[in-house]
Amino acid sequence: MTYSRPKEPLMKRFMRWLVPDPRVANRHAMPPLTAYLGQVRISKEYRVGDVSLVGFFMLTDERWVPGTGFPVTLKRTDEAGRGRTFTVQATVVRIAEDGVGFSFLNPADEESRHADSSDRMDLGKLAQLLQGLPLTESSPDPLERAS
Repeated sequence: MTYSRPKEPLMKRFMRWLVPDPRVANRHAMPPLTAYLGQVRISKEYRVGDVSLVGFFMLTDERWVPGTGFPVTLKRTDEAGRGRTFTVQATVVRIAEDGVGFSFLNPADEESRHADSSDRMDLGKLAQLLQGLPLTESSPDPLERAS
C-alpha cells in the first residue's frame, strides 16, 4: 500500500504558480541566536525561531505593524559562535500567532542608498554569523513561516 499526499486544490496550485514563494534562501530553524532591537544590553532579549540570509522570525508576544523598521542585533549563543553579533536594519513583513517575521533591508533599497556604507548590510558578515548552523529540512508547506 502506498500513501500519497492529497492533491492541493486547483486554485491553491494556480496561486502558487502565479505567485511563487520568494523565500529562496536556506533557513536555519531554532538557531542558537537571540535578537535585540537596537544594541545588545539596551533591548529585551528575544528568541529567534528561524533565520536565513534574507530575514528571520522572532518569537514574541509583541506585535508591530508590517513595514515598521528597526535596527536589530543578532547574537550567537552556542559555544561555536559565542559572542559573535551582527547588527542590521530589518523590517516587519509578517505577523503570526507566535511572533513576527522580519526581512533584512537590502543595500539596494532606496533608504540604504542614502545611508553611509556603515549602515549597509554585509552578507558576508551575516553568513559568518550563520556558519555552522544546521539547515532546516524543506517543509511540505512553504508558507509555514515567512520572513
